[in-house]
Amino acid sequence: MEHPLIKTQNLKKQFETGQVLTEILHGVDLEIKKGEFVSIMGPSGSGKSTLMHILGFLDKLTTGTYFFEGEDVSELNDDELAVMRSKKIGFVFQAFNLLNRASALENVMLPLLYTKMSKKERIERATDLLTQVGLAHRLENSPSKLSGGEKQRVAIARALVNNPEVIFADEPTGNLDSKSGLQVMKILQDLNELGNTIILVTHEKYTAEHAKRIIKIKDGLITDDYAVKDRQFADSNGELTK
Repeated sequence: MEHPLIKTQNLKKQFETGQVLTEILHGVDLEIKKGEFVSIMGPSGSGKSTLMHILGFLDKLTTGTYFFEGEDVSELNDDELAVMRSKKIGFVFQAFNLLNRASALENVMLPLLYTKMSKKERIERATDLLTQVGLAHRLENSPSKLSGGEKQRVAIARALVNNPEVIFADEPTGNLDSKSGLQVMKILQDLNELGNTIILVTHEKYTAEHAKRIIKIKDGLITDDYAVKDRQFADSNGELTK
């Protein structure tokens, strides 16, 4: 029997500041299968980013269990979390998080520095991925010479470079105009069609509807979980196709 890629049971997260305990997640039960395209949606302060940080091995849960590929990862220490993160997870953030002094190619190659790949293989892998996201003509450009949409495409290529099990996209269109945002969503949909598992974190219903499933979170609890009936689709020019 195939395990879900991600499964949480009664997952809770609390932060302690001084004498005050603040509970952010109040017991989240969740399953995500390999190959899904899921949006986690909720207003600011709902707990959606905290949940993503735990699922993406950026943070630890307080209580409950978290299974990744059938393995209980609830008790991993910081070093073990870092290993899981580097091998299994690709991240795309709203702020791009690119190195300004490095070229697009160098930015995408960065996660490969700690692998056994030769430099030639690293260059080939990064070039292939930048070509896949439509940036074959921008390999040597630094982020300052790229538009917002191009920066986010570099970030997507970098997220893919280690062949991760899942890509987390945290408000990936938040800093983009609508056309560039739709081009980025088209790339994420295409990657999902190729078999990549995508988890999109957003507060916008319109962006969330590019996914196949929406999980709504409010006040640290899942309030809704449903398949998207009328998905949004865009073409590579950033125009809606329906």
